[in-house]
Amino acid sequence: MLRVSTALTINQPTTFAGYYGSFYSSLDQTDGTTPHLMFCENTAASNGVSMETGAEGTKSQITFANAGTYNIQFSAQLHNTGGGGSGNNANIWFKLNGSNIANSDTKVTVPSNAPYVVASWNFIVSVSAGDYVEIAWLTDNANIILEHEAAGTYNPAIPSLIITAQQIR
Repeated sequence: MLRVSTALTINQPTTFAGYYGSFYSSLDQTDGTTPHLMFCENTAASNGVSMETGAEGTKSQITFANAGTYNIQFSAQLHNTGGGGSGNNANIWFKLNGSNIANSDTKVTVPSNAPYVVASWNFIVSVSAGDYVEIAWLTDNANIILEHEAAGTYNPAIPSLIITAQQIR
């Protein structure tokens, strides 16, 4: 690869494979009052990372064909649809090969008076070829869902969940 900066030219070969995957869900995801796995049934782009069907029969397993260290990001559109239920919290955490990853849980509040919250963060994990990562969630209010929205007149659709994974080493 040739990099040019003002008067300085550096020839630097690029040999990094850069495996990646970008996935999204155009479905609502509900019933988070017991732990469930977030899923993406659509692939935007991928090379060496795929979404595979997990224990719940949905594409919840971010699966790595190649060993390495990956940066996994997600954004989930949480919506408190109102009605009954006294809670307003959702927990979201990561799992590796079906087991919880220690210290990966985060709690988000989704109040009924400001019902849309986007949970979005990243997590770095080292994997072997064939390993998979899942994102689990649990809420104390059945009215809190991961919600998608159809495209509007001027705006594109809003996925309920977007997941990306990029190899960083």
